[in-house]
Amino acid sequence: MQSKIIISLTFLALVRFVFPHKLNRIINGHYASPKQFPYQTYLEQLDLSKLHKLITWSPLCGGILISRNRVLTAAHCLHDPNIYAVKIYFGALNLSDVTEVGQQILVVKRDHFVIHNEWDRNLSVNDIAMIKLPISLILNDYIKAVQLPNPEVQYQFSEAISSGWGNIDDKGNMDPKLKYYNPQIVSDSKCEHWYKSSIAPVFPASFICIAPNENRLCNGDSGGPLVIRQESNFVLLGITSFTFDKCLPSYPTFFTRVSSYLTWIRENAGSENQI
Repeated sequence: MQSKIIISLTFLALVRFVFPHKLNRIINGHYASPKQFPYQTYLEQLDLSKLHKLITWSPLCGGILISRNRVLTAAHCLHDPNIYAVKIYFGALNLSDVTEVGQQILVVKRDHFVIHNEWDRNLSVNDIAMIKLPISLILNDYIKAVQLPNPEVQYQFSEAISSGWGNIDDKGNMDPKLKYYNPQIVSDSKCEHWYKSSIAPVFPASFICIAPNENRLCNGDSGGPLVIRQESNFVLLGITSFTFDKCLPSYPTFFTRVSSYLTWIRENAGSENQI
């Protein structure tokens, strides 16, 4: 069995979560298999404002491994100044099983976060952030980087894959096992209509939308991947950003369009990363 990677802070301890009762289904979707989504990561947070209490980690967001030492997520996941550190799960399926084969854990402090400097929480624009890992991971069948998109290719109407450990209902319950489903990407014009009718009169081109469906994302899936499969590779199209109301099936989900931020990603990836 592979050993865990654990970077310890001087006063932090690894805490195993006790999750609510397990459910056979989330908001529809399917359970992932080992090695199926090796780029998928999960973030838990240590809230600085609660350090006077018993030290506990709380659920935060998803994330995406893009190189041996870089993880992408949503800006809104990391912008809270009270987040002292995040615990990142790599190669995981079941977050409640710390002995899971292939699972590795890394604790990263806030000074390793890079949040897009034009992130606008009111309009949800530029909802992208990067975590610079303090070490380089050893990649294997359980942990692999995703491929970044080709900006010259249009992926509208393509069947995609979305995955995460988000809430299974509007009551905040979650399943510790990774789930996924296959959403349909909709046209930019339809995405623009939804945005203008609900948020603002000007639509940024840096969004991708998926159609409303009984299968859907919910709180906790933020920062996770929207990918498309090309031969043996997964190509990262979007980062889960937001939806409307209580994850209802009548609303679309919006993603940060990764191809709009390739320059920003490369500028923050470092010269040692061939991204």
